[in-house]
Amino acid sequence: MYQLHHLKGNTYYIDGPTNCGVYKINETDCVLIDCATAKEAPQIDGVLMQNGLIPKYIVLSHSHADHSGASQYFMKKYSSILIASKIERAFLRDSKLDIGFLYGGYPLDEYDGALMHIDDNREIYSLDYIPKGLQSFKLPGHHYGMIGIKTSDDVYFVADTLGSKDLIDKQHILLIFDVKGYLSSLDYVENLDGKIVVPSHSDVTVNIKEVVAFNRTKIKEIMDVLLDFLSEEHNCIECTQHIFEHYNLHISYNKYMLILSTVRSYLSYLSNEKKIINYFKDNRLVFKNSNQAINKLST
Repeated sequence: MYQLHHLKGNTYYIDGPTNCGVYKINETDCVLIDCATAKEAPQIDGVLMQNGLIPKYIVLSHSHADHSGASQYFMKKYSSILIASKIERAFLRDSKLDIGFLYGGYPLDEYDGALMHIDDNREIYSLDYIPKGLQSFKLPGHHYGMIGIKTSDDVYFVADTLGSKDLIDKQHILLIFDVKGYLSSLDYVENLDGKIVVPSHSDVTVNIKEVVAFNRTKIKEIMDVLLDFLSEEHNCIECTQHIFEHYNLHISYNKYMLILSTVRSYLSYLSNEKKIINYFKDNRLVFKNSNQAINKLST
């Protein structure tokens, strides 16, 4: 872990809990594609120094702290230029925006705001400033403005579009804002089979179809769990409780916030796709599977 691995041409990556891309501009200057957490900054910096590299630019796939947390370290030490998509720049700016977005209002003090954001007063530049040799592409689903990066060496960094089998087997339900967008991103990444693909939380591979299929199957499984539960009417809180119980998940303030937000997204997707219906009853917004078993998605 925390080693520089050569992929192709000027494209490298540093392995870790979050894989970070490295694209060499010249013999000394490079671009970091995501930069891990604040705690990991010294390890990432150590790898770069061992290889004589200076991070002139940092391109962030999105604002979550496991991708962006170390950016303040590099901006302070090297005056690195930070680049992100328009809406992710907003999330990076405000310490309460992302945590409030997930919670659905002003968050409880018990929620760890440091988990999901960085906060800095330096300039954050638009995607127009991405250095030559790199190209961004949209990856909707996981977060509002998440992007991937393609390098001139035909290597694709696909951020949090994919979870590893181990991660999904452990957590089951990963954070998704837009289920329809997430499924379209899976389709896009699946078409990269044969290319070098670097997910943030899964192994680098040229055979991406198996990982995509595993992620897609888990999403459909979660939909079926909800569809079965909605043979009777339930609200979002009850659906979230059912997910925790069904997968025997450990509950915490942050875990509850992430899963509650994601369950809301699943219910919106299923309702918008006419797989379930929603209506008000006893001053509650409730959901119900109108077709029940014949509506199951994984069969």
